[in-house]
Amino acid sequence: MGSYQIAVIGAGITGLTQALWLQRQGHQISLFDRGSERLDQHCSHVGAGMLAPYCELSEAEDIVAQWGAAALKLWQAVAPTLALPVHLTCAGTLVVAHHRDRAGLQQLADRVQHAGFGAHSQWLRRAELGALEPELEGRFAEGLYVAPEGEIDPRSLLPALVETLRQQGATLHFMTEVEALAPGAIQVRGVRQTFDWVLDCRGLAARDPISELRGVRGEIITLCTSEVQLRRPIRMMHPRYPLYIVPRPGNRFVVGATSLESDSLRPATVRSSLELLSAAYALHPAFAEAEIVEMNTQCRPALPDHLPRIIQDERLLRINGLYRHGYLLSPVLAETVAAWIGEQRRLPETTQLWQSTSPALAGEWA
Repeated sequence: MGSYQIAVIGAGITGLTQALWLQRQGHQISLFDRGSERLDQHCSHVGAGMLAPYCELSEAEDIVAQWGAAALKLWQAVAPTLALPVHLTCAGTLVVAHHRDRAGLQQLADRVQHAGFGAHSQWLRRAELGALEPELEGRFAEGLYVAPEGEIDPRSLLPALVETLRQQGATLHFMTEVEALAPGAIQVRGVRQTFDWVLDCRGLAARDPISELRGVRGEIITLCTSEVQLRRPIRMMHPRYPLYIVPRPGNRFVVGATSLESDSLRPATVRSSLELLSAAYALHPAFAEAEIVEMNTQCRPALPDHLPRIIQDERLLRINGLYRHGYLLSPVLAETVAAWIGEQRRLPETTQLWQSTSPALAGEWA
């Protein structure tokens, strides 16, 4: 296996994982991003970092759970090897519902069972639920415990990935706009640079060459309180979507789940904010006194089938469309691309990810 010069365009979770996997395969990485090293302009900065392959079956196809389960193992192996500490937990997910929303809970349990992952879910009655999450004792008559599942904190993971790349010799170009790209070449400040491979991981910024790409807006609220102690992520069934509450270090809780067909980055709406905060309060009344630390919006890149895609145009790969599964699936896409570039080998379990280029998906300049 040879060593290649590889340009990775975009330093969100997709670009960073691609860069790390390829660097550890022995390739020389040049990473380009138009934003600052803080990465706070990326939807990856706002994401909740849910690693919940089986709970995603409430909306996603079976293949997402299969890929996600493999990716969870990859995160568990990779996170301890990074240059900075990363907050990662794998204590499973507890799914609960009030009586009026129980149908959603049953539907998720049926989907998990029907997809062949029933061994990963367990119905809990009131006493069992209270033993698993003492803070919720007596609040719900039943719940669904799903494991193994977990979460990873983007605010610790993204800096750890950047620092690891830096320490291992990658060339990092932040505040650098890539003006054009093509197979084996990019243009920066009017100058053409050549590489063995170019990886386009720009998310929604790649909408021109990927005409089917669209934005799906999400809104997330971060609360801070020492009055609530949760051991794992909680999903609570909601009339319109499953809402999650993710405990984080420093008495913080990430609350979110909205998925709106919009690429607008305007501030969070009153309706969505009320729904998120009301759901948190319904889960535990002590959230009423929590401080609102952040209210953020994000816009995730999605394709019509809500599945990611690797589009190959000779020595240009466009990796995109991770939708709400960026943290869940990015290691699987990184392994897939690394196997192809390093060994010209397509992994059988991820053949569905690949798409050859077409005239509508050609390079941006010759």
